[in-house]
Amino acid sequence: MPTKPNSLRLAALALAFAVLPCAAFAQFTDTFATIDPAWTPNRYAPAGFESVVFDGDNRLQLTIDQTGATANRDITFSSPFYSIQGEQRPGGVTGRWTLSADVYVAAAFDTTTGPIVRTALWGHSGTTPAGGAYLILGFSNASPTDEYNSAAADRAFRFRAFDFNFGDYVDLGVPSGFVFDAWHKLSGTSTGTAFEYRIDGALLHTVATPNSLDLLSAMIQGYNFDQDGGYSVYWDNVSTTAIPEPAAFASFAALAALGCSVARRRRGQRGELVSSR
Repeated sequence: MPTKPNSLRLAALALAFAVLPCAAFAQFTDTFATIDPAWTPNRYAPAGFESVVFDGDNRLQLTIDQTGATANRDITFSSPFYSIQGEQRPGGVTGRWTLSADVYVAAAFDTTTGPIVRTALWGHSGTTPAGGAYLILGFSNASPTDEYNSAAADRAFRFRAFDFNFGDYVDLGVPSGFVFDAWHKLSGTSTGTAFEYRIDGALLHTVATPNSLDLLSAMIQGYNFDQDGGYSVYWDNVSTTAIPEPAAFASFAALAALGCSVARRRRGQRGELVSSR
């Protein structure tokens, strides 16, 4: 069987890239129509990690309540380490990456008397559970000076990012144009030398780290404050994307441009054939 000329094979490849230029680098996007079995408990299982209908679509409902409080956990899990409760799934990215998710920020969280709420999107870089670094971006309405005291006078809603160079969270406040009872996009990007934290596209904090490459896992977490009652937070569209190296991206862009050119020529040829009939 005769083989295709190299130019035709290249054109076919270029067309394939032109048709789907962005999706080639996407790893996964979870819309939570159902709970993908790739999700498994991390540290300690939350009271709820379910796909529910909220705000007109299926979303992830993360619930933290007394069932996971310290007094109700086996002594093996009595450490505060297990008060962080959520689920994780493999990240599946080698090299640089972006991890993002949408979170619904209810006006009920803007309170100094209601339940303390703390939730976050986590990314674990590296290739082994004991290696790499943690990217953590979320929000809290706890007191910045007395976090576990629900009656603290200085409780305030704000977004926070973890900065392991200080070994603590950095308060980010709220971005310009922020409103309650709305969805907001949280994202973290590995540049290879740092983590960049963004909310609704605005860069709010950068953490230098030599351990940002490779995304081992993505997590949605909440914190159990051992308080009466509980809270639920809605998440959606958890997504991981690989960031191509500059040289690879230049080659990719060239192929995509060639594919577009080939596609235009083919459309033009089809038009000529149609008009000549």
